[in-house]
Amino acid sequence: MAPLRTFASLALTALAPIVGGVLLSACEPKEETLAAAPPPSIVGRVRVLDANVLIVDGKHITLANAYAPETLLHARCWAEALASDRATAFVKDLVEHARSFDFKANGQRDTYNREVGALSIDGADLGDILFEQGLAARSVQPRFDWCQPISKQAEGAPKISALYTSN
Repeated sequence: MAPLRTFASLALTALAPIVGGVLLSACEPKEETLAAAPPPSIVGRVRVLDANVLIVDGKHITLANAYAPETLLHARCWAEALASDRATAFVKDLVEHARSFDFKANGQRDTYNREVGALSIDGADLGDILFEQGLAARSVQPRFDWCQPISKQAEGAPKISALYTSN
């Protein structure tokens, strides 16, 4: 029995520093790792329906200064539907990466009773961005026809070169 007690005593003596170290380390304050806070996003407040139709803080709005092509359900031709997909994807990407927005209603409503106005994203006017990128025409009467051959001379026409892809 004595050798067993000696062995147990030696084992406890050898384990004591290890057990003590584990217990003490559990009591020490943990070093916090610094995690970068995600940048503020407007995704929760701005939802893209079309390139020129969005939901801003729960209100349906239409851009006053840009006429984007219609989606497949309302497009008059395949070219218009394809152009709409590209323009909508562009705006969704802008919104996803944006940090701020500002909507200024102009007091008018469209035929669907949506507020009409200017939407700025990160300080830049969305209607101007869409027009400069060739993804929307200017709002003119009669409306720009996305199914007709596009000419620089057409009133309100977007930049022709921006409508082509390099694929």
